[in-house]
Amino acid sequence: MRKEEIHLKVRRSRKSYFPYYLVAIIIIGILLSFYFMKIEIPAALLIAALILVALIIKFIEIHRMRNWWAITDSSFIESRGILNKNIREIDFDSISDIDLNQTFHKRVLGYGTVNIRRFLNETIISINNINNPERFVNVIQDAIRSKKGRVQ
Repeated sequence: MRKEEIHLKVRRSRKSYFPYYLVAIIIIGILLSFYFMKIEIPAALLIAALILVALIIKFIEIHRMRNWWAITDSSFIESRGILNKNIREIDFDSISDIDLNQTFHKRVLGYGTVNIRRFLNETIISINNINNPERFVNVIQDAIRSKKGRVQ
């Protein structure tokens, strides 16, 4: 891996985990409503509910942190894994096209998926559910144009 300046580094958006956060919020809301209504909750149930909320949040963050994608001056970098790392560096010359996928609700919330295709065997690299995917596409397209301008 070459040491280059990273122009943009992204991870999966927390917005894409909204249903899981909603479950955690509902559990906390139920516990709080029982507390304010002076309804006694068995200690084991309270502990189990709090552990479940902590596990939901912990697993979301672990899932988010295990993958990241970056754009440098001359390449696109994909990193997968926490304990077992798999880092792939793709030169801009091998990228055939880039597309952006956003459903209506993702567009409203400002996140989406970017797909990068390579010339070699039409491999598709999906960058799932990142914040501001238009910015990512623009930065990578500008970097590709800049590299082609330097080569010529």
